[in-house]
Amino acid sequence: MLRLFSLAMCLALTVIACKNDKKEQELLEKEAEIIEKEKKLEKESETFIEHEAAVELNPEVQLNLIYCENDSYIVRVDRLKSNDVRYMAWNKPKSTTERPDLILLDGEIEKQGSGGGYHFIFTNGHHSYIVENNLMGETMDSMGVFLKLMEGEEEVYFSKMTDLKLK
Repeated sequence: MLRLFSLAMCLALTVIACKNDKKEQELLEKEAEIIEKEKKLEKESETFIEHEAAVELNPEVQLNLIYCENDSYIVRVDRLKSNDVRYMAWNKPKSTTERPDLILLDGEIEKQGSGGGYHFIFTNGHHSYIVENNLMGETMDSMGVFLKLMEGEEEVYFSKMTDLKLK
């Protein structure tokens, strides 16, 4: 009789242990689902915060001076209410509703002759970012907005831009 009771107890404990393992596995799966949902919400929250930060940049703008793009970049040059000149650039396919990839402050404005063109020059270490707004030129190809990147005295990038203010 004692053997039969011991056998029944072992069997009952085995069944209970199996049920606990199954419940533990279900809890682990639910925990993994919750962690995945938390990660997704965190990413959505970061995206929202970045969008809000980009929008927050605009209240300090007094005047947009340049708004242009090419196949690789979107560029804005703004005069801020503090009278500083700011350069912002987005690497495509990003849009201007997202956080810029590069923000440079303390730009210089150089007037180009009597034709009314301007160069906006921003320095970042050994690099200079120059946005040229050439209103007059010998040919149609020499007029418009251009983006130039200099490393020291060497030109490392040059591109004609599409002026989005004219569109």
